Amino acid sequence: MKTYKYETHLHTSQGSLCGRTDGADYIEAFYNIGYSGIFVTDHFFGGNTAAPHEGRWKDRVDVYCSGYEAAFAKAQVFNKEKGLTGTDKEFKVFFGIEQTFDGDDYLIYGLDKNWLYDHPEVETMSHEELFDAVNREGGLMIQAHPFRMRGYIRAIHLHPRDVHGVEIYNAGNRAFENDLAEHYAREYDFPMTSGSDIHNVDFIPPKEGKLNIGGMEFDTPIKDVYDYAERIKNKEGKILR
Repeated sequence: MKTYKYETHLHTSQGSLCGRTDGADYIEAFYNIGYSGIFVTDHFFGGNTAAPHEGRWKDRVDVYCSGYEAAFAKAQVFNKEKGLTGTDKEFKVFFGIEQTFDGDDYLIYGLDKNWLYDHPEVETMSHEELFDAVNREGGLMIQAHPFRMRGYIRAIHLHPRDVHGVEIYNAGNRAFENDLAEHYAREYDFPMTSGSDIHNVDFIPPKEGKLNIGGMEFDTPIKDVYDYAERIKNKEGKILR
């Protein structure tokens, strides 16, 4: 039976200061290893963003969204060239956000560019305020790699009241960090997700097989970010790892 794999945690050079790959350059690479789409989740203004920290709000949002928009535009051309448009084989690109607080990171699905234009206060929202905003839009808030510890992360912070679920497999984590995340999610009965946290297209192996890069797999194609949010809240999908 055909299934549909999606990368849920991806960074571009346009939106993330640590990104090394143009958004457009991910499309064919993920398609070639059997994925049906990607979520672009560049670092937002609380984290390692490539967007300016000063200037007009709209201009800052435009820069932030440019990696997603490059990936989306490329996917449209790619689908047309491959004859995939309008079929269940069409490669999809979805918009997401990774917001950072005090070293703890959250993947946000359901707040789009127009929402960002209208809500400049999002830059300074607390965990609770952001979670409430995501809920009002029918979106999804996932704590990314909650037990990651690096030199730039001063401490581990968990906010179980302010998330819908937990990323329990992150390809950039050490195995024990993923194991701790899974234990945390199971103890709190949270929905669980997986993603590569990819910053460079060279991280993708050249052929489909045992990839270990992460993502979510479903029996039917994802329609939009709200469809994805609902499926995760319902604990649907297979963890790829």
